[in-house]
Amino acid sequence: MTAAKLDVHRLSGDSLRSIAAGGASEADLLLLRSAQRSQLLLVLRALLDRVDETARSTRHPGGVSGQTAWQLLCTVEERAPEALESVLADPTVMAWALRLLRRLSGSVAGTPSAAPLWADLGQFHALAAAAALRAGVPCALRVPAHRGMVWLPGAGMAGPVARRRWSEAEIRVDAAGAVVNGELGKSVLPRIRPARLPGWLPLRMLRDEDGVTELGPWLDTVSPYRDFTRYPRSPDRSDDGRLQVWETRLAGAYALLDRESPAEAATLRALVRALVPRSLSKAERGLVASASSLDAFGVITLSLPHDETQTAAILVHETRHQQLNALLSLVELVRTPVDSDGVSTGRRLHYAPWRSDPRPVGGLLHGVFAFAGVGRFWLTHRRHVTGTEARRADLEFAVLREQLREAVAALLTDEDLTEQGRLFAGEIAHLVAAWQDDEVAAAPAALAHHYCALRRAVWRARHLEIPTSVADRFARAWAAGAAAPALPPSTLRPRPDLIRLDTFGPLARLRLSAPTAFARRRRRADKAGEPALRAGYAAVAGDAEQAALGYAEWTAQDPWDPEAWIGAVLALPDPARRADAALLLDRPEAVVGVLRALAAAGGGCPAPDELARWLGGNSA
Repeated sequence: MTAAKLDVHRLSGDSLRSIAAGGASEADLLLLRSAQRSQLLLVLRALLDRVDETARSTRHPGGVSGQTAWQLLCTVEERAPEALESVLADPTVMAWALRLLRRLSGSVAGTPSAAPLWADLGQFHALAAAAALRAGVPCALRVPAHRGMVWLPGAGMAGPVARRRWSEAEIRVDAAGAVVNGELGKSVLPRIRPARLPGWLPLRMLRDEDGVTELGPWLDTVSPYRDFTRYPRSPDRSDDGRLQVWETRLAGAYALLDRESPAEAATLRALVRALVPRSLSKAERGLVASASSLDAFGVITLSLPHDETQTAAILVHETRHQQLNALLSLVELVRTPVDSDGVSTGRRLHYAPWRSDPRPVGGLLHGVFAFAGVGRFWLTHRRHVTGTEARRADLEFAVLREQLREAVAALLTDEDLTEQGRLFAGEIAHLVAAWQDDEVAAAPAALAHHYCALRRAVWRARHLEIPTSVADRFARAWAAGAAAPALPPSTLRPRPDLIRLDTFGPLARLRLSAPTAFARRRRRADKAGEPALRAGYAAVAGDAEQAALGYAEWTAQDPWDPEAWIGAVLALPDPARRADAALLLDRPEAVVGVLRALAAAGGGCPAPDELARWLGGNSA
């Protein structure tokens, strides 16, 4: 916080290779953390230059003095540097600071704050007050209160001390603790705060399965800047029973990683400081979602996973994103092409097998690195388990092995990778290549191959197309009874409106991990009479006859849904799969385009597989 010179952070080529291969050393992880701390200090210093001037223009009584806050932080650093570090280690401080800096700079990037400007500015005082409280440094500051709650970074929320949505409170700190006064009343906080205290909502430190040893991160349900898309947020009033479910599941996941994947466990502990529970909508019920953000190094948001194994896999995945976010502040792995006005002109979008939308090279790189970590987790986990858990691990590993092989190959063709980026991707490619000969049980292997082929073909049908003029030429050739011309390459035309939730993957996981539950749900689906659902269950079960019937009904119900055509081809037993019908898997967008051209011309439309057979006669 003082005028001392910031550290210079340099990453060696050996460290870059080690991180890419999943072998980051303790020194590598310390470098990533240190670089992020330096970035936070730079952001705070940049805020200091703007806060006082902006506060004067808001005309809010009381105002905010950035200099006052900064001097108090410097005093804390001199008297109790560990107290300052504890507060700055709260990753939501960076989230607040970066978003406020963008707001003051007039940037439109990201979600706008729902707080009045004076309140966002006033969190500078809250930051200083939290550090002073930890250090026992006397002070008196005006701080914002959101719905009566006052934020103390790295500790929790005090209040309620007011009723209004936004108000000001005063916090007075002395050697014994603090008193927060507001228009409704006050909260008294001792310097050493117990877990339970009236007027106090703490960050919940996670502990191991025995409830003794701290695991490192906290469970954050209270910080106003914990959400990546909506802020500030009020504290989540989840009851203790619900939070204990979270704590038990997370503790189990940490224990599993310690036993089976100690390198991933060490990285998780080194980089992740806060875990934020998130809720899903009714439409997303049964799914699990997680996220990381460039704005909040050290924060992972996630919905409640189904079990400790899935929790561990998600933590590995998101920790990889944390690593790469920190790494990208030190080394450029992807160029950002710009035009003469400095506007980004990123050229290519790619198929990322785990995503339903086309991704730029930076997003593909993130996915490849994150899922390489998850793939290694499942590779290791399958050696520690038996029975249904082993079949589940086989499926997850086989899916990621195939997806990563395809994705990393595409990544290495992108000209926007820098030399360091190519080195980084190459290390991952070597890792994935070494997995290809690992033996996987027959049922998981077959489901994994089916799933990957389905996702790839459906993605092509949604986001690729042949030019209209080409489709019209093919339609005329079909109508004339002529041979199909050679198919030209397709072009990308993203269609986010066509994306829908994946169903095959969750059903495949259910069949292998809980076959009785799968059979029960399949019977319910059969009775419900929904063709798409019935076809999906039958395909996952390997019931080719029922799958064919289901896909035929689906096509009759919605003749223009290519997912039904693709599913019907994939459900055929391998010996029965005609080579010409493979075009429905390799170039489904061509079938879609020509069928639409035939319909527009007013002629009769053949069945998709019949047209694919014709097109496949001369496809390039």
